[in-house]
Amino acid sequence: MTNPDQSFAVDVSPGELHFNSAHFITFGGTCENLHGHNFHVRLGAEGSNTDDAFVIDFVLLNRLAAEVCLGLHDKVLVPGQSREVSWCADGGQVQVESYGKRFTLPAENCAVLPVSNTTAEMLAWYILETLLPRLQAQASLAKVEVLQVAVEEADRQWGICRRRVGSGRLANERTA
Repeated sequence: MTNPDQSFAVDVSPGELHFNSAHFITFGGTCENLHGHNFHVRLGAEGSNTDDAFVIDFVLLNRLAAEVCLGLHDKVLVPGQSREVSWCADGGQVQVESYGKRFTLPAENCAVLPVSNTTAEMLAWYILETLLPRLQAQASLAKVEVLQVAVEEADRQWGICRRRVGSGRLANERTA
């Protein structure tokens, strides 16, 4: 028997939660050069235990997150809602422009994401927002109060997004 004041948490970071992608970010009135990373993903969930004594099914959480990562793998990540980046898809190509830089890329090699910038924090937000309805469809969030996704862009440099999902409330929190 557990104390009602206790909460439990899981941290999932298996090797298959990764994606290799190219991106660029804009900041301070500049646009970085297009470059790539081997991104790693870590997942967390906080809440109370189910009758089976776990917060969330690790296997299901990992499988669904791996599917999201697969959609980003070997892609150029384009921020589709940026004020500093313009893009258009035309004739099987995606043209991207920002601060005097222009990229023309095959459309099948791009993932245009609903984010303002392709920072690690916003990639974590995107993965969480894509993962959440998949977890809801599996009815696997009954005891989860907070869901977290962290994306490692470089060694020990993580962008993190947390979302409260318990009590029927959905409120975003982003941290770096």
